[in-house]
Amino acid sequence: MQQITQIKNIQENASLEKLNTFGVLVKSRYLFSLDNLTLLPLLKHLPKPHLILGGGSNILFTKDFLGTVILNRLLGIEVVEECVDSVVVKAMAGEEWHAFVLQMNRRRYLGLEYLSLIPGKVGAAPVQNIGAYGAEVKDFITEVEVYDFHDDKIKRLDNKACGFAYRDSLFKQEKGRYLILSVTFRLLKKMQPKISYRALQEYFEAKGEDLENLSMSDVMNAVIAVRSSKLPDPNLIGNAGSFFKNPIVTEAELQRIKLKYPNLITYPDQHGFYKLAAGQLIELSGYKGLYEDGVGMYEKQALVLVNMGCNDGEILWSHALKVQAGVFDKFGVMLEPEPLIL
Repeated sequence: MQQITQIKNIQENASLEKLNTFGVLVKSRYLFSLDNLTLLPLLKHLPKPHLILGGGSNILFTKDFLGTVILNRLLGIEVVEECVDSVVVKAMAGEEWHAFVLQMNRRRYLGLEYLSLIPGKVGAAPVQNIGAYGAEVKDFITEVEVYDFHDDKIKRLDNKACGFAYRDSLFKQEKGRYLILSVTFRLLKKMQPKISYRALQEYFEAKGEDLENLSMSDVMNAVIAVRSSKLPDPNLIGNAGSFFKNPIVTEAELQRIKLKYPNLITYPDQHGFYKLAAGQLIELSGYKGLYEDGVGMYEKQALVLVNMGCNDGEILWSHALKVQAGVFDKFGVMLEPEPLIL
């Protein structure tokens, strides 16, 4: 025990309340802050199980963590390669995601604007393959540098090796194996905006903007404005952003549902599948703005599970399961949570 507590940057019985955006009152047996690559050799000595934590914005704790939480605090951004049309940028995993997006746009390195204001760190972006308004981060990632706990070595995985899918990746499938050290992006010098989502179209229509003459900075500002109007600030109201994935259904399933609910929002997906709006399904099931025991689905955006003073992860998760069951009973569609549930 004494040997463990003497490891640099480690705390014992540490509170995680300020390290998860739900603000759940839980502790970790050990908490290790990785703020320098020279500390990597210490990782194999940390008590198991391990949990990698960035901004804590994609996790719901339902109980104390009995192993070691590893805080990723690696910082740094560098231009690796630049040519006429594009630029390759490497960002360390501990960088704040939104601040990184803002910096890239200021430097006219384009592509990430649709993903503005998504909470968390750069290292979390490939894990979840974060996406919004028709864009996914996988389309700009060229390489992810990781520490492999199994092989005790640093590896560099190209885009294909990351196994990206809708809100999914190799890193999510093989939980606990990889610690992401850095992410490398190829961004564009010129990019034509594509405004396919209704919320953005309505924003620009209200401002009298011509969709044909928008810049990517215009897109970024619109995304920030729309998200700010609908999503609660986790510093004020505990939440993890969108709690459920938008479900994907077959054409036959879509037609079955639309016979009874013809006005459902749908988006074409790959290979004849369709994506439904989970927030709309939750709202039509009667859960939007309905709060019980200090938790509920946010009144401005039904997709967001919020902590209104409960601070108990088990109660939050119980409410999410109730919403999930209610949507299934009404539509025959099973919603899948986005955050990691522990």
